[in-house]
Amino acid sequence: MQPRQLRVTGFAEPSRKFARMVRRLDKRMKEELKRVIDELCTGELTPGRNLEQLHLDNGLYSVRLNRNFRFVFHVRENGVGVAIAVGPHDSAYEVAARAQR
Repeated sequence: MQPRQLRVTGFAEPSRKFARMVRRLDKRMKEELKRVIDELCTGELTPGRNLEQLHLDNGLYSVRLNRNFRFVFHVRENGVGVAIAVGPHDSAYEVAARAQR
């Protein structure tokens, strides 16, 4: 499902749980995550990122870091993003589903 025009003005301070997920990433994935966050904030996602709205919640989105890794985040009404999960596709979606309960 293609999301409506997404406006992200910035990201809130990450939770300790999300920070722990980031620490587990290798250097290349950390750099890719930073690049994706910058792209989201400027509104210029690189082709192939596959930004999609998840069916779990109206404000929950996923964007591709690479073939296997996803970054899941929530966008508040004011445009501030809240990082939920980052990691392998299935793991990131499982964490996001648990966070919505």
